Amino acid sequence: MEPLKYIYSDKFISALSQSLVFAYQELDAKGFKKEIFSSPWENLELKERMSRISDTIIEFLPKDLDLLFPILKDTIDHLRKEGTQDFNFAHMFFPEIVQKAGLSDFEKSMKALEFITVFASAEFAIRSFYLHYPEKTNKQMLSWSKHKHPMVRRLASEGSRPLLPWAMGVPDIKKRPEQSLTILENLWDDENEIVRRSVANHLNDISKINPDITWSFCKPKFGKSKETDKSLKHALRTLLKKGNKEILSAYSYDIKWKPTKLQLKLPAKEVSVGKKLEFEIKVFHKEKKSKKIRTEYVVSFLLANGKWGNKVFQLGDKELVPGETLEIKKSHSFAPITTRTYYPGKHQLTIVINGNEVAKQSFELKKGKK
Repeated sequence: MEPLKYIYSDKFISALSQSLVFAYQELDAKGFKKEIFSSPWENLELKERMSRISDTIIEFLPKDLDLLFPILKDTIDHLRKEGTQDFNFAHMFFPEIVQKAGLSDFEKSMKALEFITVFASAEFAIRSFYLHYPEKTNKQMLSWSKHKHPMVRRLASEGSRPLLPWAMGVPDIKKRPEQSLTILENLWDDENEIVRRSVANHLNDISKINPDITWSFCKPKFGKSKETDKSLKHALRTLLKKGNKEILSAYSYDIKWKPTKLQLKLPAKEVSVGKKLEFEIKVFHKEKKSKKIRTEYVVSFLLANGKWGNKVFQLGDKELVPGETLEIKKSHSFAPITTRTYYPGKHQLTIVINGNEVAKQSFELKKGKK
């Protein structure tokens, strides 16, 4: 699969240039393209290329915000007419322009971001305003949480997340995550699924900082609809993975239950980096009543310090009927990934049902072939 940075092709920049010229006839289109593709463009990664584009647009357009922001709006309108869809990742340099050029004018920048975020999410750009205008920005986000457009409502939640991936950190949000609860209260049962998903991710962020806040928010909200219950479960996913007994019980998992019999088989007790560990599970349910179970497996990875670091993976939810035997065949990949370093040596595989460890086996991770 081609790296995402190649979305900024000659064709893409040409289309952008044409739309900019439509909005601002004085643009030096040839010079604009030349500046974007100037060295070291080939060595720039995705976010660096995005930043290069935003910087170049700022350089080639008027500095007066009363001229700049309307040009951006007209450019976006033209891109839409030419077939570019709303809420697209590739054009997130537009809100970045507002972040860079408009930080000194809060009100004008908020109006610009309100329009732009429908076309390209302003979740990253809003973070700078949180750093410089924390109270005003939080008040603006609260107002946006009642906006008529779902993408603006989504920004109210997504942009205020304490642990938003790939975004600049905002210490005050992380230190006081409860300040966003009023925003989330307006959005948790939103009619739009993409807004509810953002709220769930926001609450999951908070659960990693202060689990009690997330659980206290979610606990009284169960039962409104299947859709909202699904979102709440997504919000509580980290706490469920950690085997939080109260939350498991709230979802009708019997936290005291263990299977009548369980078999865990590893066809091979060794696996090389780059390969897959195969394993099989059989859960025998011989009781007279059905039982709802949540099955997970935990890989205990050997770390550089010789200790183990655990990672939980879900296998699924199932209602076991009397006499049923649940069979699961699974493989876990040890393919190299950028977020983990593999250390050869003893690892461990643990099966967890309803928050309880029910089976465990060790295996050896070997170096892969170069």
